[in-house]
Amino acid sequence: MSKRTVIDDDSGEIITELNEGDKIVRSNTIDFLNDTQVWRIERYFKGSMDEARALMMELSISEKAFLFCASAYVGYTDCCIKHDNGKVFDIIDFVSLSGLSRATVFRVLDSLRKKDIIFKGKNSNGDLYFINPWIYCRGNRISGVLKTMFKNYKIRVINKRWRDI
Repeated sequence: MSKRTVIDDDSGEIITELNEGDKIVRSNTIDFLNDTQVWRIERYFKGSMDEARALMMELSISEKAFLFCASAYVGYTDCCIKHDNGKVFDIIDFVSLSGLSRATVFRVLDSLRKKDIIFKGKNSNGDLYFINPWIYCRGNRISGVLKTMFKNYKIRVINKRWRDI
């Protein structure tokens, strides 16, 4: 096991030893940690602010409203839009949630799908809708399948397609 010795510059005496994995924490860091609160973030979603700002100019008001409403229902790891009980959203849920007409919801979903912001998939129970994790996600990890689903998405902040990074 590797050890490091901390020596007082003035006296030359050994102050302490650091074992492998030990950290030195500066007083400014301790002050910061004492003045901040740790939040449990399981009920929060994350958004890429720089990406959202770049994207906002390309979205219609209905698309922005839809994304804002849907963001509260992004699933952990998979970014599937679903209720807390795991039931996936259908068109009726999107209409009810957003307050947009059925025709507008269909138009918005199609437009967002073409922009690689929404991915429409299917399973035995019907259609599934996923939000691009470059826009919103939850949790600390995302499924690797999402990169395949949104591989053509042009990440505005780095000016590259996701498949190319």
